[in-house]
Amino acid sequence: MDRWQFSHGTVGVNAPSWLTFEVHRPYFDGAESPLTVIQARAAILAARRFENRTPGALRFGMTMPASYRRLLVEESRLHRYRADDPTELPEELASPAWRRMAEAYRHRAELDAVDRAGLAHWLIAACLLPAVLEVVPADLDDAGCRNAVSAGLQSARAVALFGLEGLTDRTAAAYRPLVDHPAPTLTHVQSVAGWGYLLARHGGDDSAVPHHLELARSLFAGLAGELGDFQRTVIEARLALREVMYAERQQDFAGAAARLTAAQQAVDELTPPDADDAMVLLETRRRLIDRRVEMAVRLGDAEAEQLALSEGLAIDPSCVKLRMQTAQAHQRAGRPEEALAAYLHAARLGPYGTGFALLHAADCAEQTGQGEFARVLTERAFRAAPRASATRDRLVASCLAAGDEPLAEVVRQAATRDPERPYANNWHYRMHAAYFNLGESQSPGLYAKLPTLAFEFAERGTPPKVNWQRLMPPAFRTNLIRESGLTEFAVAHPAELPAELRTPAWDTLCGWVAEFATYDAERQHQVAVVLYRLGFIKLVQELIPFTPAAELTTAAELRLHHWLDVVRWVGSVGRASVVAPANSSAIVEHPACPTHLRFVIAVFSVIYEARETRSLEAALGWREIGEKALADLLADPQYSPFELMMMESRFYRSVSYVPFLQRDTVRLAADMDRAEELARAVPAIGEYQEFLRRENLRACVESRSKEFYAFGENERAHLLVAEALALDPYEPKTHIEVAEGLLKDDNPEAAAHSYLRTARLGPVSTAFGYAAAGDCFARAGQPLLAEDCYLQALRIDPYAISAARGWAAVGPANGMGELAARYLADLEAWGAARRAARTA
Repeated sequence: MDRWQFSHGTVGVNAPSWLTFEVHRPYFDGAESPLTVIQARAAILAARRFENRTPGALRFGMTMPASYRRLLVEESRLHRYRADDPTELPEELASPAWRRMAEAYRHRAELDAVDRAGLAHWLIAACLLPAVLEVVPADLDDAGCRNAVSAGLQSARAVALFGLEGLTDRTAAAYRPLVDHPAPTLTHVQSVAGWGYLLARHGGDDSAVPHHLELARSLFAGLAGELGDFQRTVIEARLALREVMYAERQQDFAGAAARLTAAQQAVDELTPPDADDAMVLLETRRRLIDRRVEMAVRLGDAEAEQLALSEGLAIDPSCVKLRMQTAQAHQRAGRPEEALAAYLHAARLGPYGTGFALLHAADCAEQTGQGEFARVLTERAFRAAPRASATRDRLVASCLAAGDEPLAEVVRQAATRDPERPYANNWHYRMHAAYFNLGESQSPGLYAKLPTLAFEFAERGTPPKVNWQRLMPPAFRTNLIRESGLTEFAVAHPAELPAELRTPAWDTLCGWVAEFATYDAERQHQVAVVLYRLGFIKLVQELIPFTPAAELTTAAELRLHHWLDVVRWVGSVGRASVVAPANSSAIVEHPACPTHLRFVIAVFSVIYEARETRSLEAALGWREIGEKALADLLADPQYSPFELMMMESRFYRSVSYVPFLQRDTVRLAADMDRAEELARAVPAIGEYQEFLRRENLRACVESRSKEFYAFGENERAHLLVAEALALDPYEPKTHIEVAEGLLKDDNPEAAAHSYLRTARLGPVSTAFGYAAAGDCFARAGQPLLAEDCYLQALRIDPYAISAARGWAAVGPANGMGELAARYLADLEAWGAARRAARTA
C-alpha cells in the first residue's frame, strides 16, 4: 500500500497510522498485510469458515475485548474505520471479505443457524462485539444448546458479553446453558473449560474451577475417539492453557510449566491438514509460548524465558505483548538500553499498553542518561492515555522537576474529563484552544492566544494602534488539528463547525461573517483579522475581493487592502510562485494614504524585497520611504512614548536587512543596536503593552543572534539566544536556534535535546524537530534514539524524504531495517512517478 499517501492528513498518537493499520489490518477492513499480528488474523479465518459453512471447525481461541477496537481507532486516528457493526464501515474502505460479511449482517434475520453462527464468530474475531448481540439477541435454554451449531451461537453471545461487560450477571447467565448441563460437543468442552478459566482469572471465588476443568476433561475424553490427531491435539493444548491459569492461581508454577511444555511438544509435532488449520496451529503455538514466558518468569528461569521469547518473535514479530515481555526481561536483567529498544518497539505496535510501554521506556531512558528523551516519551505516554492517572502523574512530575508549573497545569487540565466537551481531554486543545474554537488557550507561550486577542479587539470595535508582529504560518491551524487528532475541527468556514464544538465567541464570529458584506472597510478589517488569526486565509481572500489601489478612496480601505496584500503573500509562501504585494506599492502613492500606513508598508516591503527578490535597490528605496515616514511619526504628538518607541524599534530591526544584504557590518550593528536599545527601554503599561514589549524584545534579540552567528561571533549569539529563550521558553523556533548554536560548537547530542524540545512544543516544527533530533543523535552515535526520532517525524509528515532516508540508515537499531528500507524505496519511487507525471 502507499503508506505515506494512506496517512496523508492523519497523524497517529504515537506510531504512524499506516503502521497501526497494517499490524492490525483485519480489524480495520477485514484484509491482512505482511505485518499483521497473529491474533488479528482470526477475522481472516472466520470469514473463510463462514464462506465454507463450517462454523464447527476450529477457530482461534483468543478473543479481544470491545475496548481494543476503540483503542485501535483512537491511537491510529483512522476515525473513518470506527464501527460497532460491519455495515457502519464505508464500503470504499472495506475489503471484499468485509463486504460479504456486512451483507450477511444486513440479512441476519434471513440466515439459517449455520450461517448465523459463522457470522457471529466472525463478528467476535473482528472485535465487533455489540453486533453479536444483534445476531444472538437472547440466551438459548439448555435444550436449545444441545447441538454444536446452536451451542456455537450461545457461546458467541457469552464471549461477546464478557468482552463488553466483563464477568457480570448477564455474562454468567449466557454461559449457564453451556456449562450447567453440557452436551457432548467440542463447543461445550471449550465453553466449560473457558468458564473455569474466567472464574480462575477474574472471579473472587475459584472453588468451582476444578469442577469445570474436570468436567471439560471428561467431555473431551468421550469425544476423543471421534477426532483426528490435529483437532484432538489442538483442543488438548487449549484445555492445558485453561488448566494452567488455575495452577498459577494455586502457586503451582512448576506444574504449570511442565503442562505447557508437554502441550508445546505435542503441538510442534503436528502437520496441519490445510492452510486454514495452519493458521489455527500458529495461533495455538503463539498462545502456548505466551504462557511459557510467564511461567518462566514466575520460576526465575531466564534461559527458558529467553528460549520462549525467541520462538515467539520468530513466528510473530509484530506482537506487542512479546515485545513488552522482551523489554521486561532486559529490564530485570539490568540492561536498560536493550529494554529501551524493546519498549519503543512495543509502543509503536500498540494499541494495548502503549502508554505503559512508553512510561517504562522513559524509565530506561533516564537510566541511560537521556533525560530530555525521557521527557518526550512521558509526554507521548500522556497523549496516548490522557485519562490514565499513571501517565498524568508522571508527566506532572516531569514538568515540576523541570520547574515548569505552567505546563504541569496544562497536563492536569487535559487529564480532566469533561463529558460535555470530550475534545477538551486533549493536550493540543488545552494548549491552543483559541485556534480550535476561540476557547481558552492555556499554553504559557506568547502566541497561543493571538486569535483571542484579535477577537476581543474586534468585539470592542477598537483595534490597537500597535499590534503584535508574529505572522503564524498558514499551516499552523491545519497542523494543529492533524497532530491533535481532533479532525472534527477541520472546517473551511466558521459556520461549518458543528454546534457542539462551538464556544459563545465562535457563534459571535459566525454572526459577523454572515453580515460581513454589510460592514464598512474598518469593520471588515477587524473581522478579517480574526479569521486570519484562526487560519482561514482562503476565506479572507474570498470575503475581500482584490481591488486595485486606484479604485480605493478612504484610509480605511487602503489599510484593509494593504493588509490583504500581506495575507495573500503569507498564504503563498512556500509555493511554486509567491504572490507579490504589488497593490501596496500603489497604495503608498495614493493621496489618501496616511503617514502611519506609509510607514507600515515601507517596513513590510523592505522585508519582502530582502527575502523574496533579494533586490538591494528595491529594499533601499523602501527604507528611504520608511525613514521619512518615521520622522513624521516621531514628531506627531498623538502617539504615546510606548507607541513611538515600539515603532522605531521595529523599524530599525526590519530595515537592518539592507546593510545585511550589503554585508555592511558596521551599519548593520548600528541599526540593531538602536533596535535593541529601544526594545529594552520601552515603558510598557498594562498587560497588553507588556505582551507587546516582550514579543518585540524576543524578536529583536533573536534577530541579533542571527546577525552574530552570520559574522562568526558565536559567543555573543549564544547569550542572545539564551535571553530569547528566557523571554519565551515555549517558542519552538527559539529551541531551533539553541540547537543550531550547539551544532556550531560541535555538540550534536545536546543539540538533539533542543530539537526534541522543538518537537514537544509544536505543532509548527514537530516533524522538523524530530527529524533534526534524529540527525543529531545519529551523529552522536545514538542510532536507537535516532531511529525513534525519524519514525516520529514520519508519523507527523509521511512524505519527509530526509527522515525516511535517516530511518533507513538506522532502522536496524530496533529491528525495523527491512521495513524502513522498503518504505524509503517506495516513497522514492512514488516521488519519481509524481515528478515524471508533472513534466510529461
